[in-house]
Amino acid sequence: MVLRSLLFVPGTSPDRFSKALASGADAVLIDLEDAVDGPRKADARASVAAWLQTTVASRTARFVRVNAPGSDYQAEDLRWLSGVAGHIEGVVVPKVETARDIEHVADVAPHRRVLPMFETARAILDASAIVRAKADVPALIFGAEDLTAQLGIPRTVNGEELILARSQVVLAAAAIGADAIDAVFVDLSATGDLQEDCLRAKAVGFRGKTAIHPNQVAVINEVFSPSADEVARARRLIDADAAARAAGQGAFRFENRMVDQPIVTRARRVIELAEKIGETG
Repeated sequence: MVLRSLLFVPGTSPDRFSKALASGADAVLIDLEDAVDGPRKADARASVAAWLQTTVASRTARFVRVNAPGSDYQAEDLRWLSGVAGHIEGVVVPKVETARDIEHVADVAPHRRVLPMFETARAILDASAIVRAKADVPALIFGAEDLTAQLGIPRTVNGEELILARSQVVLAAAAIGADAIDAVFVDLSATGDLQEDCLRAKAVGFRGKTAIHPNQVAVINEVFSPSADEVARARRLIDADAAARAAGQGAFRFENRMVDQPIVTRARRVIELAEKIGETG
């Protein structure tokens, strides 16, 4: 499963569901939490269920974000999930703070597949323990808005205030072989700033990013996809590694740089990602 771009859609906007599915995003996250006021939760569940049960399979993954652990609404969300579990790829859980927060939802999620969101100081500090949950966790999602609100600081364009938290989420994801997905970028008019934010996240180790508007998807997909030049170089490096091995060499010279196996491993990951993207269109 490739998860470069994950597009949020409010559960109260059924007219946007199919548009989101056709946006080019790798996944659509239908939101029952922050985007839906309390009195409208039941209506949102009904709209989402009706759409899921009548929508044909798609290359775009479908996830539902339920309400947070300990909220007044999560229990009803989890009862409701039994009727739609066969139509989604997994469940997004906001504001996780313990492994049990993940496992509780995994008990009713399809294939026990849960994407936890790390949005609080406690979650960031305890990330390595939280990801030991007994569940299928293909990705961790970083949530910057709730975290910066808790810290009482604004989000800045250069993102310096997020570097430690971002790194913690990336390391926790890598420890269990999951992808790390970066937080939304809320300025819809600043395409250049969005690209820079994606590049910063990618440099830290994120594999994708959440989006709040279809217009953000193309930029996100481009940044988190290997370029043709990167793929070509990775193939050349892998060929050079094969030749070096045949000659009994471990480390070898490639394009005026010394190369050893960790660099070859990175090259193989570039090829694997490119192939997965090609398979999913």
